[in-house]
Amino acid sequence: MTGICLIAEADPFIANLLLRFAEESGLHSARARTGQELLALMQQLHPDILIVEPELPGERRGFEAVQALRSNGAMGSVAVISCSWLEKTEACKLIGDVAWHLQKPDLYYGDFIKALEAAGKGGNTPSK
Repeated sequence: MTGICLIAEADPFIANLLLRFAEESGLHSARARTGQELLALMQQLHPDILIVEPELPGERRGFEAVQALRSNGAMGSVAVISCSWLEKTEACKLIGDVAWHLQKPDLYYGDFIKALEAAGKGGNTPSK
């Protein structure tokens, strides 16, 4: 698969894991560490997939950034996947509907691929 995946995750270990998963899937990826970075990178990169931590820190939290993007129509066809310590229902209360929910701390490559498929973005098995 090709495309751009924006990973909005504050924890460097989880972010690096998700970046590695995206790379293994054939996606180009970038990371936002705050809600402000998320907003800026959405405008800059026009990603196909957004993996977002609703609790992302910053002047605008992750959920606030997603709400702002949705309210002004800037999300377009971007698939949203939540990645949180919160349960899916709680995460969705903050950011709205998502294609998939990745539950911290149990993040596995197989679940990442399922998330891409649920988002309608396909998924590759890495070729070695």
